[in-house]
Amino acid sequence: MLRSALIASASFALSFSVMAVTIDTSTYRLGGSYDGNQHDKDDYLASAMAIAVAAEAGVGNKMTHVDHSNHIGNSNQGRVDIMETSVNGAKDRWGLSFPSFRDQPGTGGKASQLNAAVNNIAAQINMSTASNRFYLTCAGPMEVCWRGINASQNSQRTHATIISHSNWNNNHSDTSQMSHKWSHVQNLGAKTTKIKDQNGTAFNVNESQWMWLKNKGGKYEWLFNRNKKSSFDASDAGMTWYVITGRGDQNAKMADIKDIFNSGSTSSSSSSSSSSTSTSSSGGPEGECQNNADCVAIYSGNLQPGWSVLKCNTTTQVCRCESGGTKARCADVQSGSSSSSSSSSSSSSSSSSSSSSGGPEGECTNNNQCKNLYNGTLQSGWSVLRCNTTTGVCRCEKGNTKARCIDVQQ
Repeated sequence: MLRSALIASASFALSFSVMAVTIDTSTYRLGGSYDGNQHDKDDYLASAMAIAVAAEAGVGNKMTHVDHSNHIGNSNQGRVDIMETSVNGAKDRWGLSFPSFRDQPGTGGKASQLNAAVNNIAAQINMSTASNRFYLTCAGPMEVCWRGINASQNSQRTHATIISHSNWNNNHSDTSQMSHKWSHVQNLGAKTTKIKDQNGTAFNVNESQWMWLKNKGGKYEWLFNRNKKSSFDASDAGMTWYVITGRGDQNAKMADIKDIFNSGSTSSSSSSSSSSTSTSSSGGPEGECQNNADCVAIYSGNLQPGWSVLKCNTTTQVCRCESGGTKARCADVQSGSSSSSSSSSSSSSSSSSSSSSGGPEGECTNNNQCKNLYNGTLQSGWSVLRCNTTTGVCRCEKGNTKARCIDVQQ
């Protein structure tokens, strides 16, 4: 369904005022493929902005794929690291946890995750239906998007929409590894949409027009500082804006963007747009905590050996725990918890199409899909356990500890 984005007053449940922009909260999934590792530096900002915009609009839990550094065959490893900081930094700051992949190697021996990225694009398309489309924004050369679509089941491609806005991206292929362009993408059978160039919108203007974002401080100032160009260039994020506004707004205006960021809609929109989802699909309910003390009260003395309460994620209101350098939802590492404990709680929210922690329900239907998605991408000591076929979520293990694979990626 489409709804007008709402600004909550102090009495959230009772009083709302309506903004001009409309956010689509129906069932669908979002993905993005960015370059940033060569040529233009715009995606340092645009990748993080797209994630933040979706989260602020209350639809961040629809994100099920991001890959970056997709300029393959000619890559700057230092810039790969910068892109990883943008993507992972936005995920962490806005409380999201979708699968993300670097398509080229980073510094310090960080390996390419290109195959996993291609496999996840294919998996997202394969699970799509007429009532649960996958929207993939192509914010770099077309090769990685083409490979992912080409690896999917031909019969499922009609349920995916592939979006571009840039003639440069559509036709760029300056290495032997990048042999496919937008015209090749158009021939694969998915729906393709070329929207207007987003460099002519509020997502690429003089930096001074975005000072309001910096002045908000905290994660917003961090987002502002991802810009490394003379203009404030988040143009590729305009494609995400187009999707979440119901495929209606190709002319993002600063007033509308500012309203989204100032509305506090990260929590209010997700509450209203997922009205039938009262618990998170990994077991810990959204709204289980307001502060760290709540988490201590719920989970202290109730965790597997070696785990301790880390904090309350105040964006999703879910308790987070840690063991060494590994972090997971506290609900997933309770004493006696197993992969089945999360499946029972997630099945109670049967109308949720994606998990609110980011690991999408439906990311797998069998164990091999989990191995394809996560092998080579996990923290030290972790390995793929199985696909939880009840929730369609991949589970991983380290010794006797089990967690969502998405929570223990590198």
